[in-house]
Amino acid sequence: MSNASASRSPLTIETAVDVFFGDLRLAPRSKKTYRQGIRKFVEHMETHEGIDPKTSPVTAISADHVTGFASILVPPDIRTSEEVSQMRTAQNNLAAVRKFCSWLSAYDHHPTLSTDRLRVRIAAMMPRFTPPPPDVILSDLDRIVEHVLTGPREEKPHLELRRLKVRAMILFMFRTGVRVSELCALRRRDINLQDGTASIYRAKGGKSRTVHFDEQTGEVLIAYWRARGDEIRGSGSLPAFSGRDRTGVPGNAISPRTVEHIVADLCTTLGIESEVTPHSFRHGLATELVRRRVRESTVQTILGHASPQTTRIYVHKSALEVAEEYQDAFGRYRSPGSHEGD
Repeated sequence: MSNASASRSPLTIETAVDVFFGDLRLAPRSKKTYRQGIRKFVEHMETHEGIDPKTSPVTAISADHVTGFASILVPPDIRTSEEVSQMRTAQNNLAAVRKFCSWLSAYDHHPTLSTDRLRVRIAAMMPRFTPPPPDVILSDLDRIVEHVLTGPREEKPHLELRRLKVRAMILFMFRTGVRVSELCALRRRDINLQDGTASIYRAKGGKSRTVHFDEQTGEVLIAYWRARGDEIRGSGSLPAFSGRDRTGVPGNAISPRTVEHIVADLCTTLGIESEVTPHSFRHGLATELVRRRVRESTVQTILGHASPQTTRIYVHKSALEVAEEYQDAFGRYRSPGSHEGD
């Protein structure tokens, strides 16, 4: 249903949600997050306000409904890891509801719903909160990279091809900081081996950007594509990373779920207990760039952050730096009992 046709007749809340998601242009993962938030909001109105989304007009939604929903989501204080998690969930859910309300107002489905008033009300309800830096253990990421770079050659051709793909994929994620959806959407023509760049089209927020990679990453990409049997000419439309590894048959692009399984399998093989996902390599690159004193604005450009506030999550002294400076002052820490017998 288009916006033009929808505006000629009253929309129910349920229909408005369907039209909204038909218009929404987001990555699948982001759209799923928005669906969860709006579903919770609709359920809240049905349970606490007696508003039936199937029959009630969308104009039944008020600013009080949104703030009432927020009051249930937002924790009164943020002092524990559980409250941090609750706050992040609240932020995601409220971002989805606010976007839905902005859409209703913009397309005249609910002209009296003031999005400015909503923004001010929700901001007043939010406790002061700076998200903690992502829990990324760089040494675990380094172990994964070292493993894929030094792994032995496989005797069977299809297993060797898969090994080369995993090696290229892991190194590419760690050196470029691409999101998993961006990785899976890449075609060979998007990657420029001459200058070590890749073009990311319609990334998060609909913005495109250029990412960079080093010489080693370029070499492992070439090795993978050669083993895959790509032709020298006419291979630009092929997926950069295949889902099925068959020599001479590139097949379809790899899926985010497959990338997640590959990373999980590597963690199991190496006995890594920390929560490592494909997105961890993006966080790892950001943290490493900050540690190497790369300018904040440059980190923001590389990662494609829309707001510098997102980048500033990483602009902090890393736990390693803090430990080193503390131990410079008071001596190197040695666990109790580790120096017995010295």
